[in-house]
Amino acid sequence: MVKIFSGMFLGLILIGFSAVAVASEKLQTEITKEDLLLINKLVGIAQKNSHQVRKTKHAMGFNAFVDIVSIELSPSQSRTSYNTSDFPSESERSFYISLTIDPIKIFTAIDNIPIMKAHLRETKQQTRLKVIKQYFAYLQARQASKIAAYRMQKFQEHERIASNVPLGSSQQLDNDDYVAVATNTLNKNMEERLALEELAQVVGLSAQEMRNILNN
Repeated sequence: MVKIFSGMFLGLILIGFSAVAVASEKLQTEITKEDLLLINKLVGIAQKNSHQVRKTKHAMGFNAFVDIVSIELSPSQSRTSYNTSDFPSESERSFYISLTIDPIKIFTAIDNIPIMKAHLRETKQQTRLKVIKQYFAYLQARQASKIAAYRMQKFQEHERIASNVPLGSSQQLDNDDYVAVATNTLNKNMEERLALEELAQVVGLSAQEMRNILNN
């Protein structure tokens, strides 16, 4: 009887410590200022790594005027005859460069600059939207994983006190409640990991690099 009572008392103490730990792990109820700062940082990295953004910037640079100017290099050879026995003749080779500018293409390129700028803004905005959506998806997955872990912890504590036996004896496949809680915890953990991988892909980083940024 004393042994049973001491086991229950120890279980209550463990629950008390677990409750303190859970209480310190607050759930997120709104998008914070830190979230917005982190989003802006991730957007900047994503836009820098984006192939579409780089391609648009490249098209707006020197390449926009490539077809306007054409350069042609023409070889030439001349021969001079001196009509003397010492210097009968002399050959000379030279090259001529012709530069052609197409005024119509100049005006066309200038007219296309505002269009290219608008396309660049649109591309950057699309990149920003993708990062924001995926960041929010990661927040949701992370919070769902925390909730699942908390419920798993509470289930373990309840089973330990209710049965007054080591927890391992209740963690069997024939325990439907345990199977349901454990499966849900695993699913939420995998969803969090997948959301992290997808966020890293959108930003253009590895999962470890993304994790380092999120943890700093």
